[in-house]
Amino acid sequence: MITDIIDLGDRTKLRGQMVVIGSGIAGAEIATHLARHGREVVLVESGREKLEPSIQALNDVNFLSKRHRELNPNSHYQRYLPPELRGVSRVRQFGGTSNVWTGKWKYMQPSDFETKPWIANSGWPISFSDLLEYYRSVAKAYGFGDLEAEAMRPEIATLREKVAAGGLKADSFYWERTPTRTAERFGSEMRHSKNLQVVLGATATELILDASHRRVTGVACRSLEGRELIVEGEAIVLAVGAFESARLLLASNRQLPGGIGNEHDLVGRFYIDHFKHDTGTLWWGPLVQKYAFEMQYWPKPRFCVCFMLDDATKREHELLEHSLFLMPIYEKPGERLRRILQGRPACRDSNGPIAAYRVKFISEQFPHKDSRVKLGKECDPLGQQKLEVDWQFTNHDRRSLEKALQLFTQRAEKVGIGTLDFGDNPPRLETMSDAAHQMGTTRMASCPKEGVVDTNCQVFGTENLYVVSSGVFPTGPTYSPTLTILALARRLGQHLLQKIPTSIGAE
Repeated sequence: MITDIIDLGDRTKLRGQMVVIGSGIAGAEIATHLARHGREVVLVESGREKLEPSIQALNDVNFLSKRHRELNPNSHYQRYLPPELRGVSRVRQFGGTSNVWTGKWKYMQPSDFETKPWIANSGWPISFSDLLEYYRSVAKAYGFGDLEAEAMRPEIATLREKVAAGGLKADSFYWERTPTRTAERFGSEMRHSKNLQVVLGATATELILDASHRRVTGVACRSLEGRELIVEGEAIVLAVGAFESARLLLASNRQLPGGIGNEHDLVGRFYIDHFKHDTGTLWWGPLVQKYAFEMQYWPKPRFCVCFMLDDATKREHELLEHSLFLMPIYEKPGERLRRILQGRPACRDSNGPIAAYRVKFISEQFPHKDSRVKLGKECDPLGQQKLEVDWQFTNHDRRSLEKALQLFTQRAEKVGIGTLDFGDNPPRLETMSDAAHQMGTTRMASCPKEGVVDTNCQVFGTENLYVVSSGVFPTGPTYSPTLTILALARRLGQHLLQKIPTSIGAE
């Protein structure tokens, strides 16, 4: 059932076995998974079925240092979206930020979970093997292509071997024909489920604790129309992204002055994103010419290829991860005629001859304690403190970027990928944009002194509060975090099924 907070009448309290906050990729997955297995679930969502600017404005933050890209209807970025969403990285609407997502899916790799001695605060307390069955389960349920089978395809295996000889890695990601939008994928199921109640227009403003301060007894919600609601449950799941999870934990400070899960002042810290530069050019070489079909972007769905420096190089030079994503730029008729008259060879995929490739260069960020989000003094229309975002980078970030660019340029030419050309605008941290991949604010760790949630995504110091978003990532490799978020959500769903018994009379 889907309803709106203003349609609840005089009801000021709801109860379910599980309470899920947020209807995006993680929230929709875990709420429907639990409801299908007989658990009574209440999902609350700040937005409504249509985007409302007044609700979307609740996402506004104040930047203290490097800024993120912001709403820009005239931006070249995300031209496939309606103007009111171009440049937006977080969406308060039924379906959450899946409403602006591009639909790229990729496993993290085993090395992404490992501690790297040259990167302080790196390493996950879980391993790739802990998530593999959930990666596979999600890929099957959502109908993605088989990334493991793609990695074994002869053409990809041969390409990997050729670039590996030059100190590079080639890896694949899957790009959906139409990006998954959770409101579309789960909307009908949510409307007809007997075990799931979705409440729209309800912004979670506070987590209410019991007398022991270890158990969340309710979630206080408000609407811009002035309606108030308390939602109670045996387990509470925050699925509202890295920013809003941190804000809700910090804002729940009436009973615990520093906020929930913040005994060691770690909520909101270690904030990371990816640095992105997308105006470079690759003048293709013989290897790309030979494997152009593997690198084309259209038609979708399809597998695409990206390039990285190999692990030995990163270890030798103490580098973070950096990746090249290549998008074909097809020849115009005049360019084609000029090439033919000059007798130059063609580089061609199934869409036609390629003049060059646009380069998207993505950099991982060093996990730094002073890069953080925190509560500011300014309040939003609900009376909640706005976030202040102090997105900082380090000299390690800068050195790694400079060295990686040098090595990529040399090795791409050497192995035959081609010549990188950034013109008068080379990638620099000061001018690179964010990638809308907010991570790290509620990082996963093996103990409370190192993070905010444990290996089951349970907030340290609580008995029934969980966070599932990229906020739990201790580090983030240079590709979309969405598949890992979804795998973590499915893993948490299984954990909660074991912890919370089926209600009597549930379907």
